[in-house]
Amino acid sequence: MFVFCKKEIVKFKFNKNKILLVSIAIFGNVLPFNLISFSEIYVNSNVASTLIGTMPLFTFIISLLILKNEKLNLFSFFGILIGFLGMLIFIGSFGLSIKSLELKFSSLIILSALFYGFSANLVKIINHQSPLEIAFISTGFATFFSIPIFVSNLYISELDWLLVISNISMVSFISATMLGVLCTGFAILIFFNLIKMKNAVFASQSNFLIPCFGSLWAFIFLGEKLSENMLYGLLFIVVGGWMVNKSIKI
Repeated sequence: MFVFCKKEIVKFKFNKNKILLVSIAIFGNVLPFNLISFSEIYVNSNVASTLIGTMPLFTFIISLLILKNEKLNLFSFFGILIGFLGMLIFIGSFGLSIKSLELKFSSLIILSALFYGFSANLVKIINHQSPLEIAFISTGFATFFSIPIFVSNLYISELDWLLVISNISMVSFISATMLGVLCTGFAILIFFNLIKMKNAVFASQSNFLIPCFGSLWAFIFLGEKLSENMLYGLLFIVVGGWMVNKSIKI
């Protein structure tokens, strides 16, 4: 993303929007990135991708209740109910107890989806700055905030950072690079452009594809499988999100 920025963008023209930009960095990058990455130690990729697919529902609810940008009708109301019913079916398919680690970390992923929805609505509020400027500045802030988190994690884990870096495999390095360049840099830029062109709820519809592709890649590359109930839950989440977005005026 930094490669595509012009010199005038690097001046950080954020006097009127600095609180919003810092909030986007925290809620759209730092918190969900760390929570999801940490949770996937205990939760499968297909589970994580499906739970992230609830983000359009949270985006609509935040836009409805906090920003007052949307109106609730019967169709969208049932869409919300169906979407969250799908989330319960999906999580319930694990047969987990309240105290289980997988359930706790699945809840953190849902919390991350909520943060993503909040951040998407904040992007729409910002005026007088292009999507590229918003993406550049918020990502820069996120990088700055992530450094102390990385250092503190090494300190708490009592790991030698030189040893950690030396043990990074080429596969891990390539995977992390793709996450940074494609899944963060390009994806955020496209996402912010959609928000500015239409609105946050419209842009969040792209998250309907995350459960589908997440499950597909997890099946192909990681050998993960979906149970019948998990498929039902996934279907309910996608249908509920579609109903919510179908009911809005774009």
